[in-house]
Amino acid sequence: MWAEEDVEESVVVSVLLLVVAIVELSCVGVLWARAAHLTRVLVLGVVGVGIAYDSAIFGLGSVIGEGALLHGLSVGRFVCHALLTPVLVLWAVDRVGAGARWRRAAAVLTVLLVVWGVFGELIRLRLVPRRFADTLRYTGESASVPVAALVVTVVLLAAGVVLWRAERLRFPVIGIVLLVVASGAAVSCPPLGNVGEAIMMVALTGAEVGARGLAGRSRRV
Repeated sequence: MWAEEDVEESVVVSVLLLVVAIVELSCVGVLWARAAHLTRVLVLGVVGVGIAYDSAIFGLGSVIGEGALLHGLSVGRFVCHALLTPVLVLWAVDRVGAGARWRRAAAVLTVLLVVWGVFGELIRLRLVPRRFADTLRYTGESASVPVAALVVTVVLLAAGVVLWRAERLRFPVIGIVLLVVASGAAVSCPPLGNVGEAIMMVALTGAEVGARGLAGRSRRV
């Protein structure tokens, strides 16, 4: 097990986090250039920008240094997660072509998760500085169960299974499974959480770009 106080590196982890942020932003660029469904592109795009911001602030923390600026920027990390992560539920139901009943349920669930994120997490948020290897970040003073993230992960996994069966797209399921593994390992090695989110973003981008390819094949038949 790695302890945050015990791991000493040069700048490797910080650079890795910045690379992760670039990968996440690159996914947004790919979506804008190649995906056809504008609403879903916007949903994935804002999520991609949000998690890229998270990775970038984490990676730049030791450069910015402990203080009010990094604290304020770090609050933005948690706001992005609370407000943006739940909208992936809307992407999932639309991507699998769910009916009106499921779409209404997804909209209600998204609102509930956002409300939970704001009143169950953000209002009680108290940030403290912590180091891991060469990184510095502000994170929650006490650990809490990421309810919204867990629910969204279950929804994305279910959507991935549907896409696997209907369109033979395996990478969404693989990406979400790797996200779960990385998130679990992030308890001991926090940057792995960001790596897992990047893997998820790559997987969902592939699923969205794959939708365009499937549409194109359908038109040719």
